[in-house]
Amino acid sequence: MEMNPPLHRTIFNAIALSLLLGAFTTDGFTVVPLPSRASLASSGFTTVTQRTFLKLPSDSRTNRRVESLAMASSKGFWEGFLPTATTVEESIDEEEMSVVERYFDAWNRRDMETATSLFTPDCTYDDTQYSTPFTGREALQKHLRKVADALPPSFSFVLDDIAISSCGTKIGVQWHVENNGEQLPFTRGCSFYTVEEETGLIKSGFDVPEPAGIKPGSAGLILLSVVSKLLEEPVRAVPLAVWVCYCYIVFFSNGVLPGADATQLELRTWEEVRDLSLNFFLVAPLLHLPFSPVVHPGLEGIFNWLLSWAGLFGGFLSDEREKKSNLMPFGPTVIGMQFLTSAFLLPYLGTRTSEKLDIGEVVYQEDLSAVQLTVGENVLLGPILGGVGFMSIVWGLFGRPEFGGFQERYASLIDLLSIDRVGSSFIVDLVIFGLFQGWLVDDDLKRRGVPDKELIGLRTLGKFVPFFGLATYLTLRPQYPLRDSVDA
Repeated sequence: MEMNPPLHRTIFNAIALSLLLGAFTTDGFTVVPLPSRASLASSGFTTVTQRTFLKLPSDSRTNRRVESLAMASSKGFWEGFLPTATTVEESIDEEEMSVVERYFDAWNRRDMETATSLFTPDCTYDDTQYSTPFTGREALQKHLRKVADALPPSFSFVLDDIAISSCGTKIGVQWHVENNGEQLPFTRGCSFYTVEEETGLIKSGFDVPEPAGIKPGSAGLILLSVVSKLLEEPVRAVPLAVWVCYCYIVFFSNGVLPGADATQLELRTWEEVRDLSLNFFLVAPLLHLPFSPVVHPGLEGIFNWLLSWAGLFGGFLSDEREKKSNLMPFGPTVIGMQFLTSAFLLPYLGTRTSEKLDIGEVVYQEDLSAVQLTVGENVLLGPILGGVGFMSIVWGLFGRPEFGGFQERYASLIDLLSIDRVGSSFIVDLVIFGLFQGWLVDDDLKRRGVPDKELIGLRTLGKFVPFFGLATYLTLRPQYPLRDSVDA
């Protein structure tokens, strides 16, 4: 026996329908006769979706129509409010789709350029998970790319119901998210759109996902992005796990590394950091500048070798582009590596967006910023920083003759490292750089149009030969082409 829907649900659906369409009326609904499934099949329809066509009474606003699209659920949004509605399975080609349906279709294909082209240039989009709306097509596209990057390709939005006003300028939808065809929990929501009558483009959007106690905004998106990347590429857990261990051991542990942890703010530690910074890249001691402090040459050599190695990662600045954003922008990451080295590198490697280029697709010089071309693509970057690293090693072995010969300075360096948290953490950083320097090489060659099985020697050198292999790779790798020269 079929029971009548609860009163509160009927009232809720009635209010929702009225708000979406602006049709406040106490009259009943009538069902528009629909063509049979056989007649639709004879017209060439192949794929099926479920649509319910309804019309308000004649004394309400003229020709107002509600279209209820239930693509994933047999129980539509208006269930209980319209128990006598007739449904029919029908396919909808692109020409018959509303602008909102085309938007969701482009979104699911991750074609954000097409998706945002369906909005007016001055559009506003209010996602209630965020504190402020996104204003303008450019800001919206940037936001959509970040959201798309946070979701694996198997995730897609499915429209359960759609309501369109008679003039076509107001559209409301109910949706949920599926993973490989299976609905995910807590992913339902409703959206409301206004459409510009002159252009047929979306002028504003308003998203209301399932309620949350707080507005997660970017924090929730970051967490979702990290989790989805781990599911798609479990190997990302390696740098993230190493990062957690690194931060604990270097900054907070006592007894694992020598010296006091960072929370104790030991004066000697900060003085050592200051003195090493003053002798950055050995400029001050080589020029015998009066403010240059005397530091153990072995520690100076390790410090400056480490910084030159961190600088070599600047050769991968093109890993961040307009069409390939990362959770951690790579430019600031490279700068941060000059201060906290692996504390910046490891989370970047674990959360960055992998290159997803089609076969034959390349990145052009025109796709890069001035800084990326001037710094990251400078063929002198490898030789200069490679030279600094080599000079740092030589300085550690032979600089400051007052520290004695190799045996004497080696023994004194070991004694220093046995009580020094800063110096011992540099050794940890050198090991981490050696293990992870090759993580960016394959994607770097991919965006330059080099197939996986080509340039094996250079690829191997850049990935597995610590420091000098990376410096050589950045010097000899192919340059990005100019779009005009390729088109010609």
